[in-house]
Amino acid sequence: MTLKKFFKSKFFNFLVFFILALVLLYYAFRSVDFKHIAQGFREVNYLWICASLLLGLTAHLTRAIRWGYLMEPLGQKPSFGKLLSAVFVGYIANLALPRFGEVAKCGSVSKVSNLRFDSLVGTVVVERTADAAMLLLSTLIVILIQLDTFGQYIYRKIVQPIHERALQVEGYKVVIILIMIAAFLFLVRFFLKTNILGDKVNGKIKGVVNGLVEGLKSIYTTPKLFSFILLSFLMWLLYWAMTWALLKSVPITSGLSSWDALFIMVIGSYGMTVPVQGGFGAYHIITASALGLFGLEYENGLIFSIVSHESQTIMLIIGGIVALVYLYVVQQEQDRLRSI
Repeated sequence: MTLKKFFKSKFFNFLVFFILALVLLYYAFRSVDFKHIAQGFREVNYLWICASLLLGLTAHLTRAIRWGYLMEPLGQKPSFGKLLSAVFVGYIANLALPRFGEVAKCGSVSKVSNLRFDSLVGTVVVERTADAAMLLLSTLIVILIQLDTFGQYIYRKIVQPIHERALQVEGYKVVIILIMIAAFLFLVRFFLKTNILGDKVNGKIKGVVNGLVEGLKSIYTTPKLFSFILLSFLMWLLYWAMTWALLKSVPITSGLSSWDALFIMVIGSYGMTVPVQGGFGAYHIITASALGLFGLEYENGLIFSIVSHESQTIMLIIGGIVALVYLYVVQQEQDRLRSI
């Protein structure tokens, strides 16, 4: 493999994000007393952890059902088993390469159904938009309920940095970005109309564009839009309950309220958006730091962070392995039936 190909390979991307995760983990644990951490694990209530895993699993089941609603306008709705398996494949793929989960998720369903990959990508964009809206709503609720404590923390750590970053973007840069977007759309239209690239390439471009549009349209063409919205609320309520159960599992955080759990869920969600494998390091740092608002020392906050993150990660790995085996068996059976 040449050096140029190496830098463009998926392995190189994996290596970059893996090193970033290691750096964040080192930063999170660089001055930690591991004996204290070990003692904290001996005091954990594993019944509450089991409850959190059950709640988390239910949230994943809800996500699969919700995704299926977006596929109904596409002409085919895969079975619940295929959808749930694809969801877990997406999660386990994110542990290997950040943001690769969406691609793996769509590819898994596409292989065991007649749905086009491009259309499925459009439905995932709708899903991510709905999740972003729910995270924003949760953030606003936290700010309004505990304006003095949580609101100031979120403002200083999240809103203010984003605002300052936005102010650094000069007006001419915004204009340049808009011109680039317009130019790109113009070029796509030009190539499709003039056929300068040939029928085969034009057909491919047109297929990708049409597939994405078809998937995006699913949000308002689905006959179960209300159910989609309702499941979005239910899923995030389950995440909230899961976080509360995790707080109950650790003695040093068991006294925190359900509203405190909502705050930790919001902060942890932002930590998981950092582009590293499975949020390793980033989640631990931001969650342990946030628990300092309740008077917890950083090391005690790390005990909760490890319990929360690693318990869910283990469940996702086990679920992902089972999902990969299930989808492989399904695909083999479908190939056998086609050959008959």
